[in-house]
Amino acid sequence: MPSPDQESRAAAKDRFTELKKVRDQAHETAEKAKAAADEAMWQAIAAELDAGNALQLDVVEATGFSRDHVLRRTKPYRQN
Repeated sequence: MPSPDQESRAAAKDRFTELKKVRDQAHETAEKAKAAADEAMWQAIAAELDAGNALQLDVVEATGFSRDHVLRRTKPYRQN
């Protein structure tokens, strides 16, 4: 197979740049969605704890996160 000419290579590079831009945007959108889901979860867990519906130990058992992790992640949302 012969080597591509400069024009073909330049056009391909432009397509690669566009593909990378689309991919990077998708990754950024996914990261934002993950962060929003995390925040919503920890806010809801903090509200449950504040309402007295559960103990921190219950969160640990249900989620598999350590007590320290649960404490750190819920602390900003706790009312008590």
